[in-house]
Amino acid sequence: MTPLLDATARRVAELAADERLAEAALEISALDHPGVDRRRYLDRLDDLAGRVDGDNHLALRRVIAIAEGIGGNVDDYYHPDNSFLDRVLDTRRGNPITLSLLWIEVGRRAGIEMQGVGLPGHFVVFAGGQLVDPFHYGEAIGFDEAARLVADALGGSPRLDRTWLEPVSGVRVLIRLLRNLEQIFRERADVEALEWVFACLGALARVAADPSVSP
Repeated sequence: MTPLLDATARRVAELAADERLAEAALEISALDHPGVDRRRYLDRLDDLAGRVDGDNHLALRRVIAIAEGIGGNVDDYYHPDNSFLDRVLDTRRGNPITLSLLWIEVGRRAGIEMQGVGLPGHFVVFAGGQLVDPFHYGEAIGFDEAARLVADALGGSPRLDRTWLEPVSGVRVLIRLLRNLEQIFRERADVEALEWVFACLGALARVAADPSVSP
């Protein structure tokens, strides 16, 4: 590992630990495509938050999903761009974890209480106390819908363990994002990309004091 990669991985972990998820995600973007204008995308999140009129999930949905049309990429679900925050903002398409990260960051900027929820096979958020599915354009969901999302992702009958609804930390959000990228890059045999993915996972494992996170 180069000193620059090590420093970047440590910065990703530190930002995640401070719940500065957008900044951490953009550091990850820059590892894949250097030169990404971090300030530009942070300003875009600020702009979205400034347009939110209200303090609940509907206020967020009106801006993110309805006005901006940001939602799940059902046509090319496993494309790596779905895991990079800047690409998601540009294309308005992403995967559940990156879309949830976007919702969390916009909602927090708008003064709304936001928490990530790592369901098995899918990721959703609590927005102002309401469970919401950013991948499906911010639809409000309940326990039954959450159970069906798990079944859709993993197969079998709908099921939901209430512990799956417990909020996850920023570190866990970034770990989930990187695990998605790890799977994609393994399938593509992209050794160079896997190097920086593993570097970031290692740094996050140290912050989380959880060696099971490391590759």
